[in-house]
Amino acid sequence: MTTTPTATRTAAALNARRSGIEKMLDRIREALRQMRRERAKITVAAVARRADVSRTFLYQNPTARQLVEDAATATSGQRVRDQAE
Repeated sequence: MTTTPTATRTAAALNARRSGIEKMLDRIREALRQMRRERAKITVAAVARRADVSRTFLYQNPTARQLVEDAATATSGQRVRDQAE
């Protein structure tokens, strides 16, 4: 089977998009690591600023949304424990 130029361009575009999304997710993970170390409040807006991604991306991408939700839940639990001490 031969590949058409259109199919090749489409595949290249999809690969580029996936690569861009992975880079954004890596920046989000790094931002969350830094924020946890600093004990900063984790909000969508704060993560978006720190990771240089849009808030829309954080809400629309299921992986990104889950990363932020998990981190926010974990840090809020830590804050409660810190306040109790």
